[in-house]
Amino acid sequence: SLSGRKPSAAVCIVVIRRLDIEPMMRLLLVLWFIGCLAAYVIAKEYEDNDFAEFEMFEEEDVIEEEEESQSSSSKSQGSEESQAEAREKYQDTVLQDDDEEAMVEEEDENDEFNQYDEDEFVLPVNDEKSPGSKKNQKETKLHIVPVPPHLRSNWDSFYLEMLMVAGLVVYFINFIVGKSKNQKLANVWYSSHMSLLDQNFALVGDDGKNPIENPGIHKESENVYTLWCSGRTSVEGMLVELKFIKRQDMIGIISQLIRPSCDQLIVKVTMDEIDTFVFCMATKKTAQKLSKDMTDISSFCPEKKSVDKYGLSTNFVVMSELGEVASAVLGDPKICAIINKFPGLLDYLHFSDQYSGPKQPESSKPGKFTEIPKYIIF
Repeated sequence: SLSGRKPSAAVCIVVIRRLDIEPMMRLLLVLWFIGCLAAYVIAKEYEDNDFAEFEMFEEEDVIEEEEESQSSSSKSQGSEESQAEAREKYQDTVLQDDDEEAMVEEEDENDEFNQYDEDEFVLPVNDEKSPGSKKNQKETKLHIVPVPPHLRSNWDSFYLEMLMVAGLVVYFINFIVGKSKNQKLANVWYSSHMSLLDQNFALVGDDGKNPIENPGIHKESENVYTLWCSGRTSVEGMLVELKFIKRQDMIGIISQLIRPSCDQLIVKVTMDEIDTFVFCMATKKTAQKLSKDMTDISSFCPEKKSVDKYGLSTNFVVMSELGEVASAVLGDPKICAIINKFPGLLDYLHFSDQYSGPKQPESSKPGKFTEIPKYIIF
């Protein structure tokens, strides 16, 4: 070894045989000599090749890259996105190694590590406008999601929608029909009583403007109409209010089946002069409500009396502050004849010189003192 020559195996065996040692030690010495000889041969070959270090690292990198590309391609078979990533990674690694080594090596066609499947790997082109560039790959990625057919041709699947549409159609038809019917009733009432109103009032149908632009009955809502009349001695004015059933409202029509009601005509006459008394005649049900809600009735005439002596229906009761007022009003044969002719149409009569409307809640603050109006309401 000192002369740089490779010792032969025969010389080693001769040396070992001349030594007077045990057989085990002989075996160990033989193995030691063989290991030293192998290390010497490898070191000598490594020194003779100046590029062995670079080739070793390059071969390791190529082996690792091939293993990674094979594993990624096996996991995502048929996936274009995974193959594109593998190609980009492979290209970046090769270009980086070429820049570091600053040299071009000729690849051996028989090298097993340089063999790749052309169908599996496609080398990208550096041109950015080419279809295989990185920018175009990111821009042209299309994710096609299969949409299951959820629409059916069977009409049974849309029964809920059809019921809703049918309900809306019925609601709008009922709105138009009910609205026109209330309008027709208001016009019929006004036309039939126009002559009587003209005989008793100088102005019929005031709209509050000067001069009057729209004389006649006025529409407040789809079921409420009003008519204001003035121009009579001892009378400040008369307000006629027509409250019809909510025929335009489907909910109102349904509520009619549960709690029947009827159209109402409320006449409120504001008097300039009236005797000082409070008088009310109403049906039993309405009388109970008025005595509870109206301030003047609950204060001046809370007692309910029968109307049998006046020859009226037993469905009515009288609440009067003075007995003479009841005899003066109900003792008139004309009034009694009209009440007896239409007993089911009259709800109540209310005459008061202390009219203050419904009772106010106790928590409310008292308002400013104003002149108490005098009303005749029926």
